[in-house]
Amino acid sequence: MKLPLTKLSIMIIVILLLPPVFSFTVEKTISSKGDLISGRPISGKIDLSEAGKSYQTYKFKVPADTFAVRLTVENSPADLDIFVKRGEEIESYDFVDYFSTEETYNESILITRLSEIPLEDDIYYVDISYQLDTLPQIDGVKVTEIPFNLVMNLEKYTLQDTLKPGKPIHTELLPERGMAGLFALKIPENTEAFRVDIYNTNSDLDLIIRYNDKIITREHNDYLRESLLGKETLIVEGDGGNKIRAGIYYIMVFDQVSNDHPVEFSLMAGLGREASAILTDIPRFPSVSDEMQNVLMATAEVIGNAGKGSGCFVSSKGYIITNWHVVEDYTGEVSKDIYIAINLSNELPPTELFKAKLIDYSIEKDLALLQVSSGLYGDPVPASYKFPYFIIGSSDTLKMGQPISYLGYPGIGGTGSRASISLTRGIVSGFERTNGNLLVKTDAEINSGNSGGAAIDSFYELIGFPTSTIEEDAGQFGYITPVSMIPEEWLRYMGQ
Repeated sequence: MKLPLTKLSIMIIVILLLPPVFSFTVEKTISSKGDLISGRPISGKIDLSEAGKSYQTYKFKVPADTFAVRLTVENSPADLDIFVKRGEEIESYDFVDYFSTEETYNESILITRLSEIPLEDDIYYVDISYQLDTLPQIDGVKVTEIPFNLVMNLEKYTLQDTLKPGKPIHTELLPERGMAGLFALKIPENTEAFRVDIYNTNSDLDLIIRYNDKIITREHNDYLRESLLGKETLIVEGDGGNKIRAGIYYIMVFDQVSNDHPVEFSLMAGLGREASAILTDIPRFPSVSDEMQNVLMATAEVIGNAGKGSGCFVSSKGYIITNWHVVEDYTGEVSKDIYIAINLSNELPPTELFKAKLIDYSIEKDLALLQVSSGLYGDPVPASYKFPYFIIGSSDTLKMGQPISYLGYPGIGGTGSRASISLTRGIVSGFERTNGNLLVKTDAEINSGNSGGAAIDSFYELIGFPTSTIEEDAGQFGYITPVSMIPEEWLRYMGQ
């Protein structure tokens, strides 16, 4: 199983947007309790004494100017779940559009125009349901009635700020606003191009732009920029050398991965195609205090078009070794763009600073050699810039039971949409030789995003690269490509 980290693999699910995997079907006669009104709590009651009636049904209508809907169960003394279906009454909980079935008494569900199943201008039906087989207990006594309040809140498309070219703003996305912010930008006549940049963020944010209309969705937009980067750039220019349309452009910044925590970011627009000097500054690595700090900084995040993983600096000149599948695109070729994020703080996600080019690769060994080629915006890397790097050790002397540490950026290593560096430990659990390639087995915790990262010995020397895992039930084995598999000519490139 390959380990590049994609948006889907790091998604922290608050609202489940796919059909439920459990089987819970109930034939029922719908009796609507009336319309939900935004911001007005409605009192309800589940009467479990009536056979087959472990739910209450409501409905609401979504106006055209609504961006998000939040449904919240309040003051419930038992575990109630939320099911939502668009356009028709719910007849089976196996076939709904959205649901929340967490083990909490007062659940909440958020649906937006940018959800995987987007919010539409339509009527929605809501079931508040008690699904357990046993009667709930309140103050130690079994009861047949569960009181609750249900609140529905509509969040309209609300302008958060107006941008002025060349003047950055620093703001945030909030869970209660659907993790999206709407901004406006006025473009004058005779403008050839303009650009919008997101930066100063620790999250994976994306951009949508629409001309002269703030009702923005994935289906209704003029420009869209979404990738695995936190820093995003969208350049708008006229077709065939023509000037772009003057007027108001509406810009939506959103986080489609994480809904739990506020996200800070900076946003800047500029007339023209060139990046501002604010964006192109390349900070130096902090000074190294010890060997551990050196290997932490030498572990990079590698971001391709189809996924992301980890990588290891193996030269002060910016050479990086990672797994081939980390930089492979959806067509089996190398990604058009490869971005490198570096570790400037162990407490924060890595900082996206560079682009890299592919020097060589081996599909059979699942290895790729990269070299930093420019700054993130195409600007040259300072001639005197030095990268921290790993000393390559020997994997030929590895023995069963030998302890190994692993460095990388697994998706489960963070609470938001991007993760800080993580270190796990394990032992050499065995060896496997297949098709002439040697793999090292380990019992260490290795997850999506670890691919291409560092496996180090007790001397902080690089002895391999986490490559894949095999899982069965609750068990897992990780596989490491040892450094003995690095092609000889690559070592000459690196000077090791």
